[in-house]
Amino acid sequence: RVQPSGFVLARSYIHNQLVKMQTALCSTSRPFTHSRTPLRTQRPRVQPCVKTQAYVEASVTYAVTQQAIAYALVLGGDYYLERFRPDAPDVKIVGAGAGATMAAVAVLNTGVGALTGVGLVTGFLASGAMMAYHGKRTLDAKEQPDSDWPGPKALPATITLISFFALNVFLQGIRAEL
Repeated sequence: RVQPSGFVLARSYIHNQLVKMQTALCSTSRPFTHSRTPLRTQRPRVQPCVKTQAYVEASVTYAVTQQAIAYALVLGGDYYLERFRPDAPDVKIVGAGAGATMAAVAVLNTGVGALTGVGLVTGFLASGAMMAYHGKRTLDAKEQPDSDWPGPKALPATITLISFFALNVFLQGIRAEL
């Protein structure tokens, strides 16, 4: 008969201790019986007593957070660049959009699974509202025949496109939650 190696014995011991701890904590799991057989043949079926209620994976949360913060900075930068133009964006509307996006990020990163969806929907609505606002600004911008390229519609149209991308980021986060 082949004796198990030290690594297999250590792994078996750790596994046995974890199963005993889970058995002690969970009344629904089957009790573990100790035997000297190798680990491959003694894997008991232990049913978990706690179900994880994580709605969105951490990687999705981090990705949405990074892109939403960058989006809020772009909204603020757009206002800063255009603040002295006659057709500058309204500071209240842009501030509300950037603030709602940052609030969505804050709610998303609370760690409370039930609030994750609230943060994603808030960000989705904020980016949709900003897309509509900047789209309207693009359509309302007057063409000036003597203006240089790229013209008065370029920056609002760019922010509309970036808002569309942010809308899709939050939409993908919502899809990951479902």
